[in-house]
Amino acid sequence: MFEWTYAGINFSAKNTEPWADDGGIECAAHSTLRQRLLETLITVIVASYEIYYATYYAKNRLGTSFPREYARERQGRPSVLRRLVLVCYALLWGIEIGFKLASRQFIYILNPCHMVTLIQIILLTFSSNYYTRGLYRLHCGMLNGGTLAIYFPVTATRLFPFEVELYYIQHILILVVPIFLLSSHGGYSLEPVASFRWTISAIASFRFYHYFVLQPVSLLTWVNLNGVLCPFQFDPFIGRYYRLWANIHQTLFMIIHHKLFSVVARTIIQFDLRRIMYYSRRQDKQLHQNNKMSDIPKDK
Repeated sequence: MFEWTYAGINFSAKNTEPWADDGGIECAAHSTLRQRLLETLITVIVASYEIYYATYYAKNRLGTSFPREYARERQGRPSVLRRLVLVCYALLWGIEIGFKLASRQFIYILNPCHMVTLIQIILLTFSSNYYTRGLYRLHCGMLNGGTLAIYFPVTATRLFPFEVELYYIQHILILVVPIFLLSSHGGYSLEPVASFRWTISAIASFRFYHYFVLQPVSLLTWVNLNGVLCPFQFDPFIGRYYRLWANIHQTLFMIIHHKLFSVVARTIIQFDLRRIMYYSRRQDKQLHQNNKMSDIPKDK
């Protein structure tokens, strides 16, 4: 029934391992069903504890709990620039969907980076409220996929003209749009560097998404969505327990990436505000001088 979503995927492209990165029967047979169930059970227990810990124990300096936290709101209507960014971003995502439909590889739209893009489009669309502010902080912990996709590009399935270029544009925008939202009077704010509640929540959400969404779909279609079915050829921990290793090193990477992104984003925003204040003071000073000159009586 849904074969049109993955009929265009080539399962025969094998390099060094007996399975293909895109999936196939060899890829599906990489791990036994018993092992997959055991790994899923362990991951669910860990992710559930992470949600519990982030909700009740991961406190910031003020000691506020996870459900009670509000981002600092900045008043202002959505700017024309923000609406323009929304239109362009939605257009790019629509083109990406068109490529997936034309190549009969629509199933790849479930990959995490596409879901993060959808979240950012939602944040650009709706005004700031309790839920969008929480969604913004949550998704900032999921931006590591954009960085990984740039440094380790997977473009073998992109066959149409400009499809590879769109791949890089999309993943660069994944890292740029959150910074733009911070400076667009949207009421969004970053998690304090010393706090880990949103980071831990993002990691737990990723675990649930991989094991309860991507894994069942991959097992039914034999498509290796984000490496949940079998390891990619470039995986440094390739082997039987590669998914357990991935849970460890990706957890560390998501924490480091989120905190580094927060520092870089704050630096960029502060620099931008300082530059605006500098030019504003300069214009005020020039206007004040012009007013003083106009007050001088002219000789007749």
